[in-house]
Amino acid sequence: MRILLVSNGFPPSGQWGTEFYTHQLATGLAARGHTVQVLCPRRDGEGERFEVTRTTRYGIRLVEVHNPPARRKRFADSYRCGAVEDLFEELVPEFQPDVVHFLHLFWGLSVRLPAIAKRFGARTMATLTDLGPACHRGQLLDAALSDCDGPSPAKCARCVRASGPYDGNVMKRRVKGAAAEALSALGGLGLVVTESDLRERDREVRAAIGNLDQIVTPTRALASRLVETGVLAEVPRVLCYGLDERPFRDAPARVPDGVFRIGFLGQFQPHKGLDTLFQAAARMSRTPMGEVDWELRLHGNPVGGRHRMYLNRTWDPSLARRVRFEGPFEPLDAPYAMSELDAIVVPSTWLENAPLVVLQARVMGVPIVATHVGGIQEVAPKSSRLVPPGDAPALARALTSLILEAPDRGASVPLPLGYTAHLETVERLYSGREALRYAVGS
Repeated sequence: MRILLVSNGFPPSGQWGTEFYTHQLATGLAARGHTVQVLCPRRDGEGERFEVTRTTRYGIRLVEVHNPPARRKRFADSYRCGAVEDLFEELVPEFQPDVVHFLHLFWGLSVRLPAIAKRFGARTMATLTDLGPACHRGQLLDAALSDCDGPSPAKCARCVRASGPYDGNVMKRRVKGAAAEALSALGGLGLVVTESDLRERDREVRAAIGNLDQIVTPTRALASRLVETGVLAEVPRVLCYGLDERPFRDAPARVPDGVFRIGFLGQFQPHKGLDTLFQAAARMSRTPMGEVDWELRLHGNPVGGRHRMYLNRTWDPSLARRVRFEGPFEPLDAPYAMSELDAIVVPSTWLENAPLVVLQARVMGVPIVATHVGGIQEVAPKSSRLVPPGDAPALARALTSLILEAPDRGASVPLPLGYTAHLETVERLYSGREALRYAVGS
């Protein structure tokens, strides 16, 4: 079978969960005899916009289109891109895939790609990894980072126009907000987002869904939320991520050195709850623990855009002795990064989508402290300590008790679906032997 995977990145330049899963899927399918190619945007700005780079990584043919973020981009560019569509029009007949599997459609790609794939006779499938079809921000958190009760064009337009708490100082946010609302009253003038822009986005997304033969999500929680928003009329197939467990089971054992190390592995963004972790760490640093020593290791990078002030605003300099910023690691080095940890912490504030770091820790037997949200609850082992999202005191108590207990690593806990079984299921979905077509919500 000839398979084209469309994703938001690929290791080593793609550093997070979806990119890692794309690698696992691509190499796993290739090992089973399929011809696999990956298409993804490249956002580092090292090439001319829309320049195409073709390489081979890990034995997989990779096509990268340079499409970095830019201030002058229109709102529609976040979900639709004519230049990427033109490239896809050339790539599909050139590669002649039997199936095109979309792991990403927004931000550097285009929701019109499924229609193009169908026009050339390919079967289409999407793995939805966040709430992007229903929410421009992807997590159904509003501009103030509070839970959104559901999308509507007028409300979403106001949310997109609004400045968040980490988008500059208070005065700048007020001036920017007032100007945006004044321009919206004049129809936007092509400078700010209006209700009609969100209606158009919704039409495009629903058309894309109508051109998908298969839709899967990694958890029931994510599937149910997408139905609740009205983007999907039927609950899609739930298929938890599959990954090759061997590197994690074979990772070197932690060498005790008298320091209990807790790792945060993820994006430095508000929905990942790093601010809550800092608050919890501050409480822990004031808690007597006798001779027990501990530290937090943070693997990730600060972000730009509307959250550019997030790290500076939430970081507590008094934690410098307890917190080490390690930077991101190449995704395939995850077993080695985690082998240096005694536990991981996942303080996410949004619904989540079966975080790969939880699955990886589960396989390695690394203790987990995380928030009690749907996408984590479904995949975390029973031994995990789950606390309410955003509750710094509860997170501090859970981490403190873990440090004082200093448990050894537990036994490896099998994934909800093993790697081979996962790949076999994907093959059946590709072939249409488990075909279902999902209706677009009203």
